[in-house]
Amino acid sequence: MSAKNTFHIGVFDSGLGGLSVLNALQSRRLKVKYTYYADSLHAPYGSLDTETLLNYSERIVSFLLSQGAQLIVVACNTITTELIGQLRQRFDVPFVGIEPPVKPAAESTVNGRIGVLATERTLKSAGYRSTCQKYASEVMLIERAGIGLVEAIEQLSWTSDVLRERISFFVDDFKSYDIDTLVLGCTHYTLVAPLFSELLGQEVKVLSASDAVARRVEQLTLNAYNADPELRLYTSGSSEHLAKLARQMSFKQLRSVTHLVL
Repeated sequence: MSAKNTFHIGVFDSGLGGLSVLNALQSRRLKVKYTYYADSLHAPYGSLDTETLLNYSERIVSFLLSQGAQLIVVACNTITTELIGQLRQRFDVPFVGIEPPVKPAAESTVNGRIGVLATERTLKSAGYRSTCQKYASEVMLIERAGIGLVEAIEQLSWTSDVLRERISFFVDDFKSYDIDTLVLGCTHYTLVAPLFSELLGQEVKVLSASDAVARRVEQLTLNAYNADPELRLYTSGSSEHLAKLARQMSFKQLRSVTHLVL
């Protein structure tokens, strides 16, 4: 199969958070092309109205399709829970979304106390509430909006004392409820999952949906393997910052990092 026939996956998020999903995808060693768009200029999406979110999302999906994407991964909980249905109606291409892993948390908890950290927008969404009612009605959910965390993870070093202090604030709150499982309901938070695990201790499981998304994409691309994988990154924010993080996360087959405002 020639390089031009390589299966092509488009991935996007409100900023850098989707890198956690991209990392999980690359860990599956799928031999496909990836184009990732980080809309850091407009992050966080949780503060935007629905019409604006749809407008941004449609622009990004149109761009990814123009680059040759044949499958779109929506690496944003807000867009998935609110708009993925409209995107599926608008574009004739498969979509894979991401939602807080409440179901596996409810199935695996021992003491029935689960912490959920997500954006306020996600916690209020009909999709999230429906999932909780369906799968987690028999457990206690301690839900917290990670106010300011998306911005901090976008802007700060992930090893900075300031970011550690902000995460500690939420961790201490969850510890007071004796949770045994923490659901990270935002892809940005997943980027610093090791810090959550360190601060919570080994007795608390930290769950994100990135691996589940990667498994689903793998199922959809089983017959699309090719010997010429590559990765191209685009951002409406700082391309230098994105390139630095890409090197830090050791992304494979990285061809370019480009600043582009859609």
